[in-house]
Amino acid sequence: MTEDIDKGLRELLQRGDADAWPTLYAQLGASLYSVARSMTSNRTDAEDAVQQAFLELYRSRDSFARAARPRAYAFTVLHHCAIRIRQRSARSETVELTEELAGVEAQVGLDEQDPRLEAALAALPDEQRDVLALRIDGELTFAEIGAALGVSEDTVASRHRRALEKLRERLGRIR
Repeated sequence: MTEDIDKGLRELLQRGDADAWPTLYAQLGASLYSVARSMTSNRTDAEDAVQQAFLELYRSRDSFARAARPRAYAFTVLHHCAIRIRQRSARSETVELTEELAGVEAQVGLDEQDPRLEAALAALPDEQRDVLALRIDGELTFAEIGAALGVSEDTVASRHRRALEKLRERLGRIR
């Protein structure tokens, strides 16, 4: 599991130090983008979601810096941004393979760029795809995902399990 942001960075954010933001982006930017990419299924929308998330984090920097888990807070903000963008955009494009899905990929001989895998991921309901993205790309726990999505930890676990089952089923049929 990736560590939360360090204490020194939190202090810089609380003081409003402008130099803290590039450091924060260096620590979280790639993970946020990866999750946004899975949630939006579109590179441009993912970039927009990350940009909007950082803007919202800046606007709420006091709350963000004081959050018990700033990393989880950032992913919660990103999730809300991605939902807004996804609602505006009816496009469905590629979704990247994640580490946890590598087992599904290996079972059916797919590689990371295989359009069958992308189609199987895109066919998942949004709430299941979001849970996978936050769990795998965001490296959040089920409890953190539940807090981000406003659902119970059991609901997150159930969505995660169902998503993986659907992927195995769908990819197993296309051999």
